[in-house]
Amino acid sequence: MRRARILRALAVAASAVATLIPGAASAAPTVPGQLVQTIDTSRFDPPSPDPSGLAFLRTGKLLMSDAEVEETPLWERKNVFTITTGGRVVRTFRTTRYSSEPTGIEATERTMFVSDDDKDRIFVVGRGKDRTFGTRDDPVRSFPTGRTGCRDPEGIALGGGFLFIASGSDAKVCRLAPGPNGMFDGVAPKGDDRLKRFRTGGLGQPDPEGIEYRPASRTLFIVSNVRNSPVSETRLRGRLVRTIDTVGMGLHSPAGLAWGPASTNPNVRHLYIADRGVDNGADPNENDGRIFEISF
Repeated sequence: MRRARILRALAVAASAVATLIPGAASAAPTVPGQLVQTIDTSRFDPPSPDPSGLAFLRTGKLLMSDAEVEETPLWERKNVFTITTGGRVVRTFRTTRYSSEPTGIEATERTMFVSDDDKDRIFVVGRGKDRTFGTRDDPVRSFPTGRTGCRDPEGIALGGGFLFIASGSDAKVCRLAPGPNGMFDGVAPKGDDRLKRFRTGGLGQPDPEGIEYRPASRTLFIVSNVRNSPVSETRLRGRLVRTIDTVGMGLHSPAGLAWGPASTNPNVRHLYIADRGVDNGADPNENDGRIFEISF
């Protein structure tokens, strides 16, 4: 993520200009978000100082990755956490066999997807014979994201038959659809995925780091690694539906997003936002990771 930080500053400046240009996005409504709870991942055992990827499992539990814990003194060889919506850790494992930088994470019943913005790759991880992610018998393959135009793969999301990649320094979203071979393997010449892209600067997202799919409305949630970043809800081609205001909640460095059961009522859906807090590059001893649960 070190190279990504350098590119990110340039992307934020360029996209700030784009957001000043009037257009259709300005007509979309803004709705207030309501903070439901804050989970302090810094208090996990072992702690997670930089939560980055979020996804809901079919069990109703959250899967959370930490892309930078291995760079800190808190590293205890665990960078993925399974937690309840109330914030209780029920399982931990690591991805270092293939990625020390699990920036974004997504999972189906049989497959886990992990983005790595140092290697600029998406890792596709299957469940081995023990039917449990995070063990040594998991088969792993990967594909690069450079040829897709998303050179800084941060958040990832699955939905509607697509794989969505939020590229922070590029300020864009890439949408992949499987080609004739029926699996996500990147674009030609090595893969056959079909590719669509849209830019996010005009949506008010200069550094998109979190992305999530909302099945009921077939829309996307997008958030940037910017203090108090709003969340943009868009159509699958990037048209803004609405903006969710997060001012006053205390977001510092928003990252991964997940849409799933509320901690207060599993029949209601809420949005969960991972927040990295202070970067370990600025403070090697930081430990201020959080997850925000919001309704709107």
